[in-house]
Amino acid sequence: GQHLNNKTITHSIHALRFGDHMAWEFEDYPISTDSLAHEEKSTSEGRTHDYLVKLVKTEVVDEDDGEVLHPFQYTYTHRDFVAHHKGKPLPPRIYFRLQFSPLTMKFMVYHQDTWVFLTRHLAIFGGTFAVLKMCFSGAHVAHDTIKGGKFM
Repeated sequence: GQHLNNKTITHSIHALRFGDHMAWEFEDYPISTDSLAHEEKSTSEGRTHDYLVKLVKTEVVDEDDGEVLHPFQYTYTHRDFVAHHKGKPLPPRIYFRLQFSPLTMKFMVYHQDTWVFLTRHLAIFGGTFAVLKMCFSGAHVAHDTIKGGKFM
């Protein structure tokens, strides 16, 4: 092999996803399915980029319509180093190594009915007024009792 001089690699990762694509309504949940998005690296002669991607199978179940999605969450580590062969730097390289976890994470998505939401908040609101009414009523009775001299 002939030695290649002054070779560089610039790479951009726009998206890296595994498994089912999450619908927009699930995007607010704490699920990391695309953590390598918008990663950009540049390298000089002989630099090797090594990505270790650790994948965890995830199950997202929507209770209302029974839809089940199987995206993979992942984390990654990145290292870059100069690779040599027989004392000469090798051309730039990019490696993606995948490591699968034996665990499965399960998320249940519950949608709250508007009627249930209103009833709960009205119950809290009504309960607050009931407790305040009892406190004011007790304070009024205590005031009338002390003022009327019934305790003396």
